[in-house]
Amino acid sequence: MDSPPPALARQVDQAQSILDTPAAAQARRLERALAASCRSFAAAMARLDPGSGASSLDTPAGLAIFAGSGSPLTQGLAAGLSGPVSPADLDRLEAHLTLGETGPAQLELCPFADPTLPALLAARGYRVHEWQLAWTRIVSREPMAPPPPGIEVRRIRPGEEEAQVRSVLAAFLEAEEVPEEAVAMLRPGAFAEGHELYLALVDGEPAGGATLSWSGGVALVNGSGVRPAYRRRGIQGALIRARLDRARELGCDVASSSTLPGTPSRRNMERHGFHVAYPKLVMLRER
Repeated sequence: MDSPPPALARQVDQAQSILDTPAAAQARRLERALAASCRSFAAAMARLDPGSGASSLDTPAGLAIFAGSGSPLTQGLAAGLSGPVSPADLDRLEAHLTLGETGPAQLELCPFADPTLPALLAARGYRVHEWQLAWTRIVSREPMAPPPPGIEVRRIRPGEEEAQVRSVLAAFLEAEEVPEEAVAMLRPGAFAEGHELYLALVDGEPAGGATLSWSGGVALVNGSGVRPAYRRRGIQGALIRARLDRARELGCDVASSSTLPGTPSRRNMERHGFHVAYPKLVMLRER
């Protein structure tokens, strides 16, 4: 077989050198921790609602999570982080994301994915759905600052699952009335292995909530929101600090999160010692 043109060979060598860097190793660790967390969520959903069809499948292209057609939780994760991806590999991942239905296929694309993956996505008509920023920081060995006066932040107690989910949804949707199907979609997080839900309370009233999950020494600080009526009181920061304290107790050495660019969540990450590890894309293919 003929050798590749020199220019192409240089591009291949350059791509390989990038994939061998400490930054790439860090990205693989963070993305695989996120994938493991979502696998656990899907398993909890399947236990609570067998009719949901929730499941996960490891493929050479990445981890496929199915949580219902059209669900934002149905996506491919850690995509292209285990080496070259073939068309057949991507076929398997896409098949599990749709499970015979005609909904869109969605996956997260990290800049350290093998270059074969973005080439395949382009050939199949994937488009950029949104940008995200992946954040990280070292978990401190010292306790974080307590919540502001009048605010309590703690893990939920049995029976508080729905109150926590409704608080987070009210924050995301900017409305106190939230769809019941959305509550059902997020509720499995309260029962997933390696997950904990947190409530922030003001005078005993749920004011916001957040999720902590962990895998392989990585604490994932995601799913945080504060109801509109309780904002600008330091609650979001208190939720971050409480989960970082818990991450230390669990023996995690690194914390990670993801946000959209330019949001208040980004500013809260920066205030609490997080820095951007890399940007990533959510890619979508309409079927």
